[in-house]
Amino acid sequence: MTEASDEALVRRARGGDAEAYGLLVERYQGRMLAYARHMGFAPADAEDLVQEGFVRGFRNLGRCGDPSRFDGWLFRIVSNLLRSAVRRRGRRPVVHDQEVLGRIPSSLPGPEERAEGEWTRERVREALDGLPADQREALVLLYLEGRSVSEISEWTGASPSAVKMRLKRGRDALRVALAPCFEEEVE
Repeated sequence: MTEASDEALVRRARGGDAEAYGLLVERYQGRMLAYARHMGFAPADAEDLVQEGFVRGFRNLGRCGDPSRFDGWLFRIVSNLLRSAVRRRGRRPVVHDQEVLGRIPSSLPGPEERAEGEWTRERVREALDGLPADQREALVLLYLEGRSVSEISEWTGASPSAVKMRLKRGRDALRVALAPCFEEEVE
């Protein structure tokens, strides 16, 4: 049996088929939760915000202009909710979470090297936390979620050149923030 396309599921859901929307939730819930977690939200907060995103998506399904691109449309809803949550709190959400930190690759095998890798991941996480939200979002989407510049552009509503600039500025800021951590190793 072939899997129904997003477009077919959206059209069925618009016609009142709640089960079709449930399939869309199953299809994208993991990705949206991972994105929220990568953006620094604690598990419970991420789940609440993503659930709210799906509820808003269902209520506004008629506004999804291109049902074949449901994932990008849903991403924008969830992304806006995450930004609003950060603004309401007045600061960047921070999660000290080994699951998120573990997504940063480390090929260091021994205990001493693993401890060094943990230290490095913690410094990278701290540096990411210090970035402006748009730069952090672009870096997370590119490096942790594996999205292309064109997908990031479509999902965030920023032009491809703006996404590239956010990536460049984010990488430059990370390089500056992380330089002191690794200077003694270079000498």
